[in-house]
Amino acid sequence: MQCIKCLDDIKHPMGQLLNKSGVCTGCLTHGEKNIIDWKFRHEKLNDRCYELTKKNNAKYDCVISLNADAEDYFIVEQALNIGLRPLLIYVNNYFGTDLSWQNLHNLETYFDLDLITINPNIHTYKEAIRTSLRKFNSIYWPYQALKTSHPVRLALEMKIPLILWGGYQAIEQTGKFSHDDMVEMTGWGRLQHDLFGITESDFFGTGSQISNKQKYNYYYPSIRKSKKIVGIYLSNYMRWDPWKQNHGIIKYGFKPEDTSGTFDQFERSGSSVFYQIHDALRFEKHGYLKVRDHLSREIRHGRILRKDAEEVYKNYLSQEINISPFFRWLGATDSGEKLFIKNRLPKFMEYNKSHKKISFNPKSRFIKHFFSTGEKIKNKFVLYQKGI
Repeated sequence: MQCIKCLDDIKHPMGQLLNKSGVCTGCLTHGEKNIIDWKFRHEKLNDRCYELTKKNNAKYDCVISLNADAEDYFIVEQALNIGLRPLLIYVNNYFGTDLSWQNLHNLETYFDLDLITINPNIHTYKEAIRTSLRKFNSIYWPYQALKTSHPVRLALEMKIPLILWGGYQAIEQTGKFSHDDMVEMTGWGRLQHDLFGITESDFFGTGSQISNKQKYNYYYPSIRKSKKIVGIYLSNYMRWDPWKQNHGIIKYGFKPEDTSGTFDQFERSGSSVFYQIHDALRFEKHGYLKVRDHLSREIRHGRILRKDAEEVYKNYLSQEINISPFFRWLGATDSGEKLFIKNRLPKFMEYNKSHKKISFNPKSRFIKHFFSTGEKIKNKFVLYQKGI
């Protein structure tokens, strides 16, 4: 069952519902953006941040966790506008490209901020990804666990009271909550929306060749400890419009990616896997590619008509997705890769083979567009790269 307004259906991994008229909760919640007093909300953001940080005399008063994509720049910009003193943290997922590292280092250099880069033990990390593939047909659980636990532990260790996040996906994509709920960071929210409902115990339960010492990095601090840190989402306090926001940060030197996986050259730009193996696994489990989320978002913002979005999506379904580089990076044999594809990606491979590959220009289908000249990736799976 598909929404009559956007392209979402009830198979969305974050949980999507349709009302009696056939409109999804994502579209319904998006409608709140038109009636909320955003000027008042922004004042509440200032008040909330002041309330949390007024007694903090340390060098930093908030932590910002980075993805090395465009949203990072926008979050940092807003934090500085409020008058916060952020400490940046980046958990290396080892999926970065030359472009992502360039954008990451440009951010810390341009804004002249301190950045802590966490490089997990790569051997343990790859074993965690193998476990994730074997048990859950996913590659992102290990990274999501590390990315959401390390900032909290860092804030606790350095007595920083606030973590600043960007858009809350459960609201922005599927309208699981109202903007009026003013949802903040919790261990429950992390489990349900970042870790796909899979606890650390479930993940490491059996079959994982990872020591208890290494497993610790993936665990979230206890409720008693984590409640000392407040994590707020900017999308509760301003009219969240990723595409428009992200185009505004090009002035800081951010370079979008020219990718065949989506027309959105900003979200997860510079990833070696997001629009490749991760998208193939998404299609296998949920029946769609990430670009559909982007198109539904643009329908809601009024930048594309639904009929045109449907045509654009059909064209993206015909694009080539190369998943072999991921298996080479993981250390899989050719036979291992073929066996995984046969047993774990049958729906995706069947669909991918049945569609003729075409080239198309998505710009032609948008009433309004904000396309920029994107950069081509030169090197994938860059372990660590310094400099800009």
